[in-house]
Amino acid sequence: MITFHPSLALHAVPSDKAVKCVVDGLSVLLVRDSAGQVFAFENKCSHADKPLEKGRWDPETREMLCPFHKAVFDVASGGAVKVGPAFVALQIYPVEIRQQAGHAVVFVGVDCED
Repeated sequence: MITFHPSLALHAVPSDKAVKCVVDGLSVLLVRDSAGQVFAFENKCSHADKPLEKGRWDPETREMLCPFHKAVFDVASGGAVKVGPAFVALQIYPVEIRQQAGHAVVFVGVDCED
């Protein structure tokens, strides 16, 4: 079962870089593409478990570049690996934009075990 948790105000998610937040104890990155769509994914490269927060986000191609070994992930295609050395896709989380106290807030969905 997926439970949605508030993360950041929508205006706090820029289109030129990833923003780190903690959702239900998980380190998550939020990004926005050039069309304004928001994506959420785990802040960890599947290659060496290194954090992606200082990696390069491209809002046009919707790709995240790992700052350590230069793996490239296609965030809009389920976190698929486009360039190795990684070979496992990123963990992508569903996103909903909801109004809360008159402000647009990004809610991130986390699969909760029963």
